[in-house]
Amino acid sequence: MTSHPTADTIDMTGHLNRLVTDNDGLINAMLFTTDGLLLARSHGLSREEAERTAAMMAGLQSLQRQLAGFCGMPAEQELAAPWRHMISDLSDVTVLLFAAGERTGLAAAVRGGSTTGPVAVAIQAIMKTIRGLQPVLGARERGKPS
Repeated sequence: MTSHPTADTIDMTGHLNRLVTDNDGLINAMLFTTDGLLLARSHGLSREEAERTAAMMAGLQSLQRQLAGFCGMPAEQELAAPWRHMISDLSDVTVLLFAAGERTGLAAAVRGGSTTGPVAVAIQAIMKTIRGLQPVLGARERGKPS
């Protein structure tokens, strides 16, 4: 039986490096599982920082999923509004957090505020990357064989 390649079975580093290199303003990018494991990181990000950030990004993603009640939806309708993305506008950097595939997310740091040109360009580039890699961006459920 042939298993379908997933982001946790193939190296996605080259794609993240290309995303950062080809887009001015992008500082770092990383791919992680929604339970907080680092899958790949761009070349400018240390493994230690990437692992800490992967856990934190998974936590942010989890918090966002808990907003159903705040958004006027019954808790059981949470899946009717699945997580898609978050934008954190810091003073000189914007952090972008996207759902990438089943059980994965892609995070990126971009120079500038959320309404600046580099952030708009980065959002488009990230979405294009996610669409292009969609068939392999999922991650296996942990504890399940490949």
